[in-house]
Amino acid sequence: MNSMSHIPPIALLTDFGYSDPFVGIMKGVIAKIAPRAPLIDITHNIPPGDIRRAAVMLWQSIKFFPAGTIFLSVVDPGVGTRRRGIIVQTENQLFVGPDNGIFSFILGKKFAAWELIDPNFQLPQSGTTFHGRDIFAPAAAHAANGIEGSQFGSSIAEIARLPSPRLHIKSNQIEGEILYSDQFGNLLTSLGKWISSDREKFFFDPWLNIGASLSGDITIAKNQASLMLTNGHILSWVDTFADIPDGDCGMLVGSSGLVEIAANRSRAADLLKLSSGDPVTLLY
Repeated sequence: MNSMSHIPPIALLTDFGYSDPFVGIMKGVIAKIAPRAPLIDITHNIPPGDIRRAAVMLWQSIKFFPAGTIFLSVVDPGVGTRRRGIIVQTENQLFVGPDNGIFSFILGKKFAAWELIDPNFQLPQSGTTFHGRDIFAPAAAHAANGIEGSQFGSSIAEIARLPSPRLHIKSNQIEGEILYSDQFGNLLTSLGKWISSDREKFFFDPWLNIGASLSGDITIAKNQASLMLTNGHILSWVDTFADIPDGDCGMLVGSSGLVEIAANRSRAADLLKLSSGDPVTLLY
């Protein structure tokens, strides 16, 4: 896939944190096999074992990376079990990691996948507790050196998929859920992706292939839209964090295009006591 004159970057996303040497060890393994491959950290602070959050963050990230990037994604609570290790080829990027749903939200209809079973592309005497070091990091490095997906193992017709986040579109309202709270306490929701046309109107754009048939059919006037929470509290649409009154919260379109609940110089998650999975409704 890659000539030796062009070594693609390897982007890492894990739940390993930085207190232990796991991230550094993976990078060391890659450096021994593909020393010229640039390494880019997406994040290593995924909550331990939170596959869905990792899948959403991967979706947020991939469009900002160059074609050919290899995404090494290891959030793997099933390490050592019968779940497969896989390499996935999409139109212009590669993904390496466990077959546990972590790649659910970045795959369209066209992709190819193979199981990571050839010991020639793994560390010798691979263990059962650190496949990031023993299987996934070597696979990403060998892929950077030009090894094709079919050389790693047998072809896979379908991979594990997570359930899609809630997104029900009704007349004049869209029902969704809280996906997660970021480090600033902003609450990302599943209420579709929204593109600004003139700062006063936003149109619906499919995300995760949900609601694709309605692309361009839903337009929201910002001054007519609001967000209803489970306790009946209504939040207004704002442009910036500074537009939100102190001690209150508002809704805005975040950097990924998703509707977010935010506070001004405070944490919306703490103010509202909302968490992943709680329902929200966009009224328009």
